[in-house]
Amino acid sequence: MKNIIIKSTKIFFRGIFVLFLLFTITNCNNQNVGIWTRLSTNSPSMRVSNAMAYDTLHKKIINYGGRSGFPDFDDINETWAFDYNSKTWTNLKPSNSPPWRTSHSMVYDELRHKVLIFGGGDFSKVFNDLWEYDYSKNTWTKRSTNTPPEARQMHGMVYIPARDVILIFGGRSLNGGASFADIWEFNCKTSIWKKLNPKNTPPVSDHVNMTYDKSARKLLLFTNSQTWAFNLDTENWTKLHVTNPPDTDHTNFVYSDHHQVSILFGGSKGTRKMSTWTFNYSENSWTDITSNNFPTINFYENPPVIEHDELVYINDLNVFIQYGGCCSDQTLQLSLNKHLL
Repeated sequence: MKNIIIKSTKIFFRGIFVLFLLFTITNCNNQNVGIWTRLSTNSPSMRVSNAMAYDTLHKKIINYGGRSGFPDFDDINETWAFDYNSKTWTNLKPSNSPPWRTSHSMVYDELRHKVLIFGGGDFSKVFNDLWEYDYSKNTWTKRSTNTPPEARQMHGMVYIPARDVILIFGGRSLNGGASFADIWEFNCKTSIWKKLNPKNTPPVSDHVNMTYDKSARKLLLFTNSQTWAFNLDTENWTKLHVTNPPDTDHTNFVYSDHHQVSILFGGSKGTRKMSTWTFNYSENSWTDITSNNFPTINFYENPPVIEHDELVYINDLNVFIQYGGCCSDQTLQLSLNKHLL
């Protein structure tokens, strides 16, 4: 009887130990993935090549432009706002709007609390105008500037609050192909454009993936499996030699203040599935945090790969919101485990 009790006790504790190992392994794995969830909200109809930015003062994500519908696309000249707390989208219906466009870029001016868009195209022409949106007044206003960059679409654009400037890089003209590899600075206070002349220049095709790493004070660019950094003090690009770069295409590149890493989200060329990566500038390394929990959503195409979409970071809540792209009409959220890094 005593031997039976001892044997049963050993089996019991072995079982507990196995469960502990499984729990530990699961937790460790969870620390290395991004957690994607589908939000229950009244998403607008599908948007392709739209643009979004987060208004930190009014706690709203502003979405403008793009096309809707599949396979027959309609031009959508609408301005929407997403409130994360109530999980609701609202069609703002301003009295005036910029000329309809697609493949434009949008940023948020943190000092003046205005959303800015530049460029884009309408399939008959491309733009080089600059518009600002004031949420408090629900108005769009065209900014008067000096000679702007050449008209373009699918370019990269970031706002740098410490310098109160916008930087624009690359993009292409109306007829397709890689047209630009230049970088421009817009002074938000003086409304003056200035073309910068770096010694080194990255090669760019289109769909520029660019973000600003606040901790490193570097402009980061990912294109053609290459990672580049722009030093604002020396006004020069440096190609970073990193191993295991992502194989993604048509991606979004967004910096996380909380984690001090940049998030790259897009379709994998190899697996034809959605993938999520982080780039740590201080360690000069990419990390694949793709998980198997990507939500099952209503795609209009097969395979289910989202392209030409938007991803923004809500820094006060430490979450990322994804919306738009071909071909999905859902609003998704990405959260990073606090022990991820």
